[in-house]
Amino acid sequence: MFRRNRADQEKKAMMSLPHRVSGNLALDLANTISWRNTSREVDHLASFDDVVAWSKQVGLVGGDFVVSPQEQEILLQQVLALRKAIGAAGSAIANDLDPSRLDLDVIRDVAALALRQASLSGTPYTLHFEGIYRVTGTIAWSALDLLRGDEISRLKQCPPDDCHWLFIDRTKNASRRWCDMGTCGNRAKKIAHRARR
Repeated sequence: MFRRNRADQEKKAMMSLPHRVSGNLALDLANTISWRNTSREVDHLASFDDVVAWSKQVGLVGGDFVVSPQEQEILLQQVLALRKAIGAAGSAIANDLDPSRLDLDVIRDVAALALRQASLSGTPYTLHFEGIYRVTGTIAWSALDLLRGDEISRLKQCPPDDCHWLFIDRTKNASRRWCDMGTCGNRAKKIAHRARR
């Protein structure tokens, strides 16, 4: 009965997960709040089960992922802290501002904790994170790679007031304006069309 209930919860959580449109794992985490700051706001990672469902969807963990109740709470708190820090830092960068030291420190600190328990293997070498850091370590290092890489100049934020999702603009002429043309882009075009009438 317990397994079926947990499977039902995970299935429900998977159905409500947002589309991944950012082009970067860390930004995908930042985008797990839909309709931000509106009466329709949805937090897709409100519980540990939501975090596990999202982590499975993005390929960070499989069905073998099991952690203790204490680690469940730590994982949830780390994911939420990372989401807040990555979202705030990404928003600042997308708007040509400097991210706060506090947000950058959160990302660095989780990456450092994960690295202490990671192993290296393969050619080229790959970091393998353990326990909860299979989730938070991979996300934190994805954020660090983005912050240190060439694509940081292509980091943008969707302009509609109810979205603010972050994304990497990989178009040739850097002309992408919305997180997703099928949702925010179409809405913006409809609003503009109505205003012209």
